[in-house]
Order: sequence, then C-alpha cells, then structure tokens
Amino acid sequence: MDNEVVFPPLNIDQIPAIYIDTLNNSIVNEPKVPSKLEVRMGDTVVFSTNIGIEYRGSTSFRLFDQKSYGIELRDANGSEVNTNFLGFSVDQDFILYAPANDKSLLRNVLIYQLSNEMGMYAAKTKFVDLYLNGKYNGLYVAMEKIKHTEGRLNLAKMSTTDNSNPNVTGGYIFKIDKSAGDNIIVGWDADATYTENMSWRSKYDTGGKILGLKYPLYSNKKGVETYFVYDYPSATNITTEQKKYIQKYVDDFEDALLSTDFKDPAKGYAAYIDVSSFIDFFLLNELSHNPDAYRLSTFLNKPRGGKLKMGPIWDFNIAFGNHDNKVLAATNNWIFNFNRYVPNDLWLVNFWGYRLFQDPAFKEKMKTRWSTLRTTHLSNANINKIITDKVALLEKNNSINKHFNKWKILGVQLPFNDAGAVSRTTYKAELDFFKNWITARLSWMDENIPKL
Repeated sequence: MDNEVVFPPLNIDQIPAIYIDTLNNSIVNEPKVPSKLEVRMGDTVVFSTNIGIEYRGSTSFRLFDQKSYGIELRDANGSEVNTNFLGFSVDQDFILYAPANDKSLLRNVLIYQLSNEMGMYAAKTKFVDLYLNGKYNGLYVAMEKIKHTEGRLNLAKMSTTDNSNPNVTGGYIFKIDKSAGDNIIVGWDADATYTENMSWRSKYDTGGKILGLKYPLYSNKKGVETYFVYDYPSATNITTEQKKYIQKYVDDFEDALLSTDFKDPAKGYAAYIDVSSFIDFFLLNELSHNPDAYRLSTFLNKPRGGKLKMGPIWDFNIAFGNHDNKVLAATNNWIFNFNRYVPNDLWLVNFWGYRLFQDPAFKEKMKTRWSTLRTTHLSNANINKIITDKVALLEKNNSINKHFNKWKILGVQLPFNDAGAVSRTTYKAELDFFKNWITARLSWMDENIPKL
C-alpha cells in the first residue's frame, strides 16, 4: 500500500498514552485541523505522526463534556499515511471514542468483541489514556472507523466508473441514522433534515397496516419515513447509476419481504439478504437491549455480487440498561418493539423485523443460532471473562481512578443515565450494575426466545 508505515508491537498488559498537540489550532467538527500525535508506553515514545483531528458525534457532542474525536494519520506534507495504528487494520482513519456517560467504560468494547468472536466484523478497540495539549483528558477507546477496506468490511473498492455490472453491485455501505450522522448540527430539527443528495427514502411507511398487525408500528401524529443514508461511496462520490442500483436493490428486497411469496427461498426476502447477518445483528442488539437498534446507527453493507448484510453494529453507549426510560432500560422486553414504547419518537423501527418474524423458518434459524451461541461466545462464562479481563487491565494501569478523578461523574445522573445512577457512587457499583443487568437479560432471553 502506498505511503504506509509500520506501527511497533505494544505490550498488551500496558495501556498506551496518546499525546495530541493541536499546534494552537482549535478543534472543530470539520475540517480536521493539523496536529501532532505521539504514542507513549511509559516514558518512551514508540510512534509519532502528523494528524488531522476533528470532533465526532451529534447528540453526544451536545450533551457530554468529554468529547470524541476522529483522527486521520498524515505525513509532513499533509498526505494520508496508512499504518496498523495500535495494532488495528492498516488504514489512516481512526476514532478516539469518549465513554462519556458509560460509567462501566465497557459497553462498546464488550459488544464489539462479541460480534467479532461471532464472525460479524465490528470495529476493533483498544483502551488509551488521552492527553490533549499537555492535559490529561481521560480514558478513551481507540477504535477502527467503519470502512470498506481490507481487515474491516473488506468490500470491493468503488470508483465513479463502476456504473454497470458486475462492478455496480458493490460494495456499498449505508445506514439508517440521523441525517447529521457524525457531524455536529445544533438543534433537534436539523438532525431530521434529509436530502436526496445524501439519502433516499423507503417506499414503505406505516408497517402496521402493511402487515395486518393489531397495533400500528408508527404513530399517526407525525411522519413515518425510513431513510437510508449513503456512507460508502459517500454522498459526494456516489454516482447516479450507483444510487439507482442500491436503491432498487433495497426496494426489491422490501417488495419481496411484503409479497405473498415472502417465505419462498427463491422468490422471497432470502433471495436478497444474508439471513445469518440479520439474525446475528438482531441477537446482539437484543442482548444489549440497545434503544438505538434498527432505527439509528444501523449500518448495512452489500458486497459486490453478494446479498445485503446487516452490520457492522455501532454505538451502544445507552445500551445494557444505561437509559432513563425504564422500559428502554428493562431486561424483560424486546427492544424491536420500540415503537410500542415510544410511538412519538422522531426515528422509529421499520417493518423488516416484524415481517421476518412471520416466517417460521427465520425464527427457527434464530433460535438455533441463540442456542449455539449460548454455549460458546454468548455464554455467561465467556462474557464474564471478557469483562473480568478488561477490568483487570484497567486496574493494573490505574486507568479507572485516573479517569474518574478527571471526570467526576460517579453518582451523577448524566443525560440518558437511569435514576439509580445517583446511588452508584463507586466504579464497583457501576460495574456490578452492568454485570447483574447482563445476567438478568441473558436469563430472560433464554426463556423468551423459544416463545417467539
């Protein structure tokens, strides 16, 4: 790969420190401002590079003091530099995620590792201590940015000349999300402003009527649209022919899903989607009871010549019970029923899951997959070991105490935190809440998945 440098191997028992000097530049959302980055292990500088840095997040940026950042590795001339930064897949784009209201510090780290163990790619992660312009800024989770590249989604690269078969068939990445995406837009209404340039709208709205359900999937008081936002190729690079192809593919899938032959393997939905990816996506989001599932931060990808896949999973900071709505924080209901719980929300769950659950074959595949995973990657023993190992690493490096001395948020009800957060004044209390919630959730799913 052109302009590539090698990142040195790191001691896996030591948390790296990242020092960023913004060179008197003020960090903004866009564009990335020139800065310097060093990675230190103890007192030793093991890697240094020029970077561009910007803020990440929309809701999280507005609500929390600890900010997340996107970084792009660069050379002295400002050109992109590819490297296996911190041991990640070779690229130039990485994320420094702030666990701003996740006092377990583990929600994204845990669920991403589980996804990778199950065979569904998710961003690789690594804890780092971040120093910004000489001042400690807290514990962060360095991670890969979702991209089409090798070692990540490994999709075919697309150019503006890929406008006919077979190249026009992929690979694509798109998402169901706020129109703001990772950009900072002030104001609730701005997040709901979709344009044809950056997204397209599903042909179908109120799924309740379509599926003959006894209750509506959507409130009748407001718009009920589902929008798909272009990610790769980006809105500025995707061609008209590529837009037409991916829109028609999704349209055809939705048509097949709603047809009378929807259960038919050759004529129905299975002709268009990778069913296993839909099942794993469902199980991970339901395990974590992710309130954003299926309606926000929901990525999809389509390989060249292949079927539509769900994933990678993304953004679980308000999952695992970390929500001030008791129903959305509960261990004993399905989050795919979000529309019943919050019918007037601006972003609601589309009809896909409801229709898929009308196919007994889909449900049986999911039940079998759950049973298999409960003896392997999603076993209580494996999940507890991941948590124990991560906490031991943090404790060994004194990262927990340092973080909460910087951000005095234990015992504070931050946005989205449940009311019980005020009584959890120690990290141990937050960790116990997290672990006990997972145990209860696994038990409830064991009992209720067979009933679907």
